Amino acid sequence: MNLYSVTIGFRSLFWRKRQYVSLFAVCIVGTAISLFSMFLIRGMMTSLTQKAKIYYGGSLQFLGGDRNLYITNAAQTIAALKRIFPQNAVISARSELDAKDCALYFEGTGVRQRVIKGIDFTVEQRLFDGFSYVAGSARDMAGSDGVLLSEPIARMLGAACGDVITFMLYTVDGYRNTVPLTVQGIFRDSSLFGMYTSYLDIDCLRRACGKPQNTADRIGIFFPDREPDMREIQRYQAALENEFPMYPLVKDKHLFYDKLLGGELAQTTYALIPLSANIQEVQIIVAAIYSIAAFVIAALVVIIIVGIGSTYRVLVMKRINEIGIYMAIGMKKRGILAVFSAEALLLLVCGCCGGIGLSLLLSKSAELFNLSFIPAFDIFLTGGHLKPLPGIADCCNFTALVVLTTMAAVLYAVWKSVRISPVEALGVTE
Repeated sequence: MNLYSVTIGFRSLFWRKRQYVSLFAVCIVGTAISLFSMFLIRGMMTSLTQKAKIYYGGSLQFLGGDRNLYITNAAQTIAALKRIFPQNAVISARSELDAKDCALYFEGTGVRQRVIKGIDFTVEQRLFDGFSYVAGSARDMAGSDGVLLSEPIARMLGAACGDVITFMLYTVDGYRNTVPLTVQGIFRDSSLFGMYTSYLDIDCLRRACGKPQNTADRIGIFFPDREPDMREIQRYQAALENEFPMYPLVKDKHLFYDKLLGGELAQTTYALIPLSANIQEVQIIVAAIYSIAAFVIAALVVIIIVGIGSTYRVLVMKRINEIGIYMAIGMKKRGILAVFSAEALLLLVCGCCGGIGLSLLLSKSAELFNLSFIPAFDIFLTGGHLKPLPGIADCCNFTALVVLTTMAAVLYAVWKSVRISPVEALGVTE
């Protein structure tokens, strides 16, 4: 394909633009919806992962013990973990309280919680900067009696930042205890990770529960700049097995929980739990979303290929006289093929570029709507809104897929037409 072929193809496309409007529209719409679906799914999965990281303390969790999830010497364990994981990894102890028998009270109103998490905010501050705060923040939480509440819980209590609420709980010895807490921040999250979860300073929760100060229920491992892949996690697992009695890697954390808590493990045993194993309950939803998106994208690609390929075949047949003229003036079949290829290539590239622009417009439009009112959907939202994440690689790969596959169909149609003789081509009447 040379400059001469491209010039003729461009002129032909321009003068016959009315014939190609429908093909151009199919290419734009198909590309836009496909790319928008990719951007949307990536944004939803990023939001889910970010919420899960905050909830579980990072990309990996180290936990275990003797018939319970309890680490008696957290500082010594963290020191051993720092020798295994990268220097920039954030490794932090967490203390957790099953809050089914606990409640928060403010001015006569009580609200039960599902879990209370004690956080070492001196270490995990960067992770909690990823919260979408309605008011306040976690900046001054370290060493304080502050509490971070979800927006729905704060609304139920009628509490605002600076208010002092009462936390009623049972200690590890079975005694009832009440602790005054100051609302330090309110975060926007009504998902299963956030709505009935509140966050305290780890030492504050230890004191309230009567736990020793150097204990932890689990240790979170957060990678600030990347996500470890499974091969890297397997290397960490192998290194940990040289330091601790480790349970094999699992895809579902309950496989380890059931054996540990059921007393089936003869000795103190620990496990490295990847984030994917922690969110196994929502993997079915994630898999369904990916399946639907893949089906939609595949269907649109097929529509683009079949629609443009079949329509182009008809258009080429209508231009059989033009092909005859090209042949009569001495143009080779390869040259005619190059002219029609240039024409189709310009159509596809322009259509895909238009589709990319439309997909970016759709992505920006999707961010305008607050969807936090949809039950359980907040797990996929950032600040109550969808946040599609465009990717250059997605645009390039999808454009290449559409151009290459559609061009193959177009070239086949043109090649069949240029195989006839000039006399036959000129003798054809439309």
